Amino acid sequence: MPSNRVLVLFVLLLLFFNCLVISQQELVLNRWSRFISTGLIYLMLVLQRSNSKKVRSIFALFLIADILLFFYEQVLFNALTFIVKISAYILLSLLVVPELKKLKTNLFQKILFLAILGLNLAMLVSLVKMVPEKFNYPYLNVLFFAYGMAMMAMIITAVSYSNRYASNPSFYYTAATLFIVFADITSFIAYYLEFYEFFYADRIFYLLSLLALVKFASLDRKHSAVSELENI
Repeated sequence: MPSNRVLVLFVLLLLFFNCLVISQQELVLNRWSRFISTGLIYLMLVLQRSNSKKVRSIFALFLIADILLFFYEQVLFNALTFIVKISAYILLSLLVVPELKKLKTNLFQKILFLAILGLNLAMLVSLVKMVPEKFNYPYLNVLFFAYGMAMMAMIITAVSYSNRYASNPSFYYTAATLFIVFADITSFIAYYLEFYEFFYADRIFYLLSLLALVKFASLDRKHSAVSELENI
């Protein structure tokens, strides 16, 4: 892993580059900057010689999704982008699931979980209804719901992992997942609701999520559960 100073400089240059491209308000250039940035961060992951095949697979899926974005206005490629991202999010959740096998929950926590799930589903329904008619095509709603459920599973996994292991790996994993969610929400607003300015927030969150994932992959995950949080 590069030194902290080099990493900070790299992040700042990437952010500056992306913000400069986004300011041109050209969707194709915007997508090129995203693809190039993903590729550079993936290269960083490869150079650090991470043994995590799942993390490399997640990055490979992100790169494929970035390529598909160039044809996002075509129905087939739009659907494929959703499917690839859903696959990446499921794989990201599965990354730490083996470490949560002994996690216990009580009745109150289960009820709270169901309440949060219900609220998120209601929000998802609202978002789907906000999609302008010109973007609609058969099964788009199904893909949106599957996408939303994959995101919810990812958030629940991240929060559970963070609660069970108060460690650097859990911090960076949780940061990566939350930044991905924020990136997707702002991307939805930017593209579907046509508030182009939100692409700035989308790209910042997206890059931070990838960098957090690279940092997570570089850390030793031989950690013990926090005893007082094991049942959360």
